[in-house]
Amino acid sequence: MREDNREKRMFYKLIFLLVVTGLIVIVWIWKWTADDPKEQDPEEMFGKTEQQEDMNEPVGLDEAKINDVLIDEKDKNSEAQETNTNDDSQQNEQTENNQEEADLEQTYINQYGKQEVEQAKEQAEKVLALYLLQVTDWDKWEGAVTANYLENVQKEMTNFKDEKAKRELDTIDLFASQPLEHGEITYGAYATWHVTVKGKSTSKPMQLYYMTLQKEGDKWIVSNMVTPNNQNMEGEGKKN
Repeated sequence: MREDNREKRMFYKLIFLLVVTGLIVIVWIWKWTADDPKEQDPEEMFGKTEQQEDMNEPVGLDEAKINDVLIDEKDKNSEAQETNTNDDSQQNEQTENNQEEADLEQTYINQYGKQEVEQAKEQAEKVLALYLLQVTDWDKWEGAVTANYLENVQKEMTNFKDEKAKRELDTIDLFASQPLEHGEITYGAYATWHVTVKGKSTSKPMQLYYMTLQKEGDKWIVSNMVTPNNQNMEGEGKKN
């Protein structure tokens, strides 16, 4: 009797161990299956690799457009440099001209004295203003120009003066110039004025003049006045 009971207990223990072992095996198989990564198709893996490489590669650039941009930038830099060079040249030229004019005026002062040079400059400005404004009150010209030059001015204004046009002087910028002959003073002047007809502005000329002065008695008077291209007061060629 005791022997039978012992065999039954051993049998139950064996069954229990088998059940436990079976459960362990089932759990292990389930865990291994869940953790194992799914095998991927080689073509799918290769496709993903190519996509990653494509994403990492830089976008293709148009070399022709890049070259055009570089060439345009180079041209702009060259133009800017050329413009700066031209501006510097103009500034240097203007500085040299200003210095030359100052030197000429100082030469006049050394020769004739500052007071006489100032009187000559004032006389030149006065005569040019009378000329541009077409003043025909000849008393105002007396003592400011030579008799020969006054005669020429009277003929010119008689032929070309427009009674309907009104002149108003804007600016006269005088500068010393090289004299044509010894014993003379020459002044250049940039003059601007405007012409109105019946209250309406019709033109705004600008002209360069050169005035030659000679000494008569104790003062300097204008003996001649010319333009570089022999133009008349309106900045146009003289009429015949």
